[in-house]
Amino acid sequence: MSLRVLSQGTLLALLAFPVLPFIAAAQTRGDALDSLVSAPFLDGPLFERAVLERNPTLGAWRAAWKAAEAQADRAGAWDDPIVEVMTAPQSWSSSTVDPATMASISQRLPIFGQRGLEGRAARAGARAVGEDYRTARLDMRREARRVYYDYYLATRRLAVNGELKELLGQFRRIAVGKYSAGTAGLNDALQADVELAMLDHELVALGRERRVLVARMNALLRREPGPLPESPAAIALPMISTRLDSLRALALASRPELRSWSERRRAKEAERSLAGRNRLPDLTVTARYDRFMEEREWRPQFGVGLNLPIQLGRLGAAEREARAGVEQMELKRQAAEAEIGFQLESASAGVEETEHELHIMRDRVVPVTERALQGIRASYENNRADFLALLNAERDLARARLDLYRVEATYLQDLADLDRAVGLDPDSASGEVRR
Repeated sequence: MSLRVLSQGTLLALLAFPVLPFIAAAQTRGDALDSLVSAPFLDGPLFERAVLERNPTLGAWRAAWKAAEAQADRAGAWDDPIVEVMTAPQSWSSSTVDPATMASISQRLPIFGQRGLEGRAARAGARAVGEDYRTARLDMRREARRVYYDYYLATRRLAVNGELKELLGQFRRIAVGKYSAGTAGLNDALQADVELAMLDHELVALGRERRVLVARMNALLRREPGPLPESPAAIALPMISTRLDSLRALALASRPELRSWSERRRAKEAERSLAGRNRLPDLTVTARYDRFMEEREWRPQFGVGLNLPIQLGRLGAAEREARAGVEQMELKRQAAEAEIGFQLESASAGVEETEHELHIMRDRVVPVTERALQGIRASYENNRADFLALLNAERDLARARLDLYRVEATYLQDLADLDRAVGLDPDSASGEVRR
């Protein structure tokens, strides 16, 4: 098909086709933040996705990965040939001799596998940088989750403050009614005013805490200062049942830190082999045409040169350095493996403890304090309890609800720590982690 028979629309579509994936990717990155700030509630997974897409720290790691891979493509390449040209200036003006010139080209040929070892070391180093990037993603994902759950807790504390103010307002109206009826003194209403004033003071502190969290979240999103949607009123609380030994096996297979140290060990092993190969000479091939020679048969020349690796002290030191590097990387990998075991044990213990506390708070403490408040309120309205007992019951309920939300946030953060200890990246598993 010739271009003359293509319609204008078809031609534009063909020209635009190569850039369409990039436009779609850019729109997707923009949609994550746009969808996040325009939603009625702040979505946790969407917040994580926006942070991972927009955070400049991860962008710097991606750039480092690209640079390492470019360096790996360069490592092990052939050296540039050397071209040499010479002439005798006075021969050009002489009437007795022909103009004298010489042109040569030479190429270094490492014939004992040095180039392959250099490339192998550089590629292993680039893979290690890629694993470091995945490590940074896991750290950033955990940080995003933890600050999101802090934001959830701050929002719930503000909600509890509002509920308590409304409840105390009801108590005050009851106390004023009893005072008007002559069945109670004015002190009850005054105590309610004091409690309301303390809640107003607490509201200022809670507002400052929430403002700081919003600023931190905007920094993670690389977003200008501004409000964010409220967190949802409730977050699903998954319960885990996986055994610790299964998590350990999964972590040993998933943690990018272990793969990073393993790749660095491979790089050092290649450098150790290269240090040994450097004891062997390199071959240099030279082709020359030399018009300085009077005999025409002598002018075309071909030669082979070898370097002499006789600096045995320098070569031996390079081999010792490479062997020590291999040992260092292996020991660091073992240290990372031991640290992973500790992190798994600590995170699992935290999850189990907060899960137990969560059941107690949700199924026993909060319902009991709610029933106790209802009973004391009914007794106060019927003149069978004083106002101080009502206030104490209200305070107990406030503490119970706040403790419940605190335990929920702590449990979710402990789960985030456990996910980080295991090292699974859902985006990496689905193939979405790219440079």
